Parts: sequence; C-alpha cells; structure tokens
Amino acid sequence: MSVAPACRCPPTCHNRVSQHGPKVPLEIFKTGKTGWGVRSLSFIPSGSFVCEYVGEVLQETEAERTENDEYLFDIGRDDDDDDDDDDDDDDDEEKDSQSSKSEMTAEGLGYTIDAAKCGNVGRFINHSCTPNMHAQDVLWDHDDKRMPHVMLFAEKNIRPLQELTYDYNYNIGNVRKNGKVKEKKCFCGSSKCRLRLY
Repeated sequence: MSVAPACRCPPTCHNRVSQHGPKVPLEIFKTGKTGWGVRSLSFIPSGSFVCEYVGEVLQETEAERTENDEYLFDIGRDDDDDDDDDDDDDDDEEKDSQSSKSEMTAEGLGYTIDAAKCGNVGRFINHSCTPNMHAQDVLWDHDDKRMPHVMLFAEKNIRPLQELTYDYNYNIGNVRKNGKVKEKKCFCGSSKCRLRLY
C-alpha cells in the first residue's frame, strides 16, 4: 500500500487511510507479564489502519551503538519487489539488487526507527507469536524506500479491550550486543509461543 508523492488521487482516496492519522481510540494499560500494552476501546475490523510506529530515524550503524535497544524498528527491508518475477532473465537484476542491498548495509545506509526517547502509542504495542496486527511499509510524502513510514494494520477482527500485538520478527540467535548473542524470553502467552523474542 504505497502512494507515490506524485499521485494525483484526491485526499478521499481509499488508499490514503494511513495518511489521515489513527481513527481508533487507543488506550495504554498495564499488562500482567509484558509491562505496558495497548488496547482499543472499540471494535477494529480486519484490515483497518490502527497507528504508525513513530520515533527518531537513525542510521543503522548509529542504532547499533544505542544503549536502550528495546524500541528499535529496522525499516526499509521489504523485499517484495524482488519476488514479483520468477523469470531466469531477471537473475542478473536480482543479483545486482542483492549486492546493492548488501553494500547499503555495509556502508551503514540502512535505517532504524528508535522510539525510546520520542515516539507515540505504537512504542507500547507488545510482541506476540500469534499477533492480531501486522506492520506495513508505506510511502506517501517521498519515494525513498529505505525510509518508509511503518503503519500497523489489523490482521483480523479485534474485539474491544483486546490487547493489540504484532510480531517483532526477530531472528533467534541474531541479536548481538558487544559481540555476544542476546537472549530475551517471550511472555506472549500464545499456544504457539516460540518462548524467546530473540
């Protein structure tokens, strides 16, 4: 769901739902095991825009040096464009694209949203191994795919006062601090819980 800055659609276009801000009344509350959480005071239909994940945009290398890494969200890593065609003729293009992505990461040009010091309600939304929301990259005020807005949408119908969650998508064993693998237990309570966030 990307809308280019040059799009001539009117402001009422149904593809612009996230640009008009959240319409769902949200409440921050204290959960049992996972600290603060977020819930809605009203029913949220499947597919609805809920809120944006907002914070300070840092270069990836700068984000790696931050002390508090609890509110980091890597952005611009959506590889959907590479999976559109399975033609053998596109192999060279895919290799070029992959090498340019690895060069981008190697040069520290990847970006991360850090909501530790400044952010919005999105920073309080907890992880779940069976989430009721998903994150979607959205471009609407520029066309730099490395720095999309991160919008959270309902994955299914969400009842009033049900906690809002999304999958943080950490790879277990890949989160490191000072060269050591970090471990964090998951307390989402899902029957499909992976037992670890990372």
